[in-house]
Formats: sequence, structure tokens, C-alpha cells
Amino acid sequence: MDPVVNIVDFIRDRARFYNCPVCGKSLKGCDVQVLSHEDERFHLQVTCAQCQVTFIVVLAIAGGAIEGSEGEIEAALTDREDEPVAAAEPISVDEILDLHQYLKNFQGTLTELIHQHDHTRG
Repeated sequence: MDPVVNIVDFIRDRARFYNCPVCGKSLKGCDVQVLSHEDERFHLQVTCAQCQVTFIVVLAIAGGAIEGSEGEIEAALTDREDEPVAAAEPISVDEILDLHQYLKNFQGTLTELIHQHDHTRG
């Protein structure tokens, strides 16, 4: 089976175990589209079926599991011993307003924006 189709079907099936980062509801029934993939790294666009927010997920699968069965994909995803991710605070209204103001005054390309250094941190 095509690895792209295989991974999309797998992600759609497993989405019910994850919650939307915006509305907090289950991602069951979400739309999943592959934006790009190279070897065992996928860039996926996920759209929540509840609130319609769209976000990007980068998925890296170890050991060539995409060539195999669903069980191998699941093992590759669940057997990894990742470092725990620190709980992030929700984005505040003030932070959104600050970002809006910054972008309103920004003159440049997206690449320049992404590569700008944050001089406010020490």
C-alpha cells in the first residue's frame, strides 16, 4: 500500500485519542492532508471537525515502518522514548494583540520574519 495513504488512514483512525489544541474536543473525524513527505518525515495539515481550526503536524517515523503494516506504524509511534514535553501556558489575549501589532508594522518577507532573532530575551 502507498505509504502516504497508509499514514493518512492511520492518523485519521488514531485522531480520536487526541484533542484539538484550540477547542479541546476530540479530533475524531478531523480532516488530514499530506502537505509533503520525504523518506519517513511527513508534514500534515489537520483540520478539527468541531471548530475548523487548521494546524500543521510534523510526524517522523523511525525504522522504515511506513513500508509495513499498521501495527509497525503504531509501534514506531508509541515505542519512541521522547523527552516529556513541558506543559505550555495558553496564549493570552495580550500576546495575540502584541503579535498583531508587531506584524502590522513588519516590513519584509515571511523568511525574514521567521529568521529574525528575538533580542528581547537575555
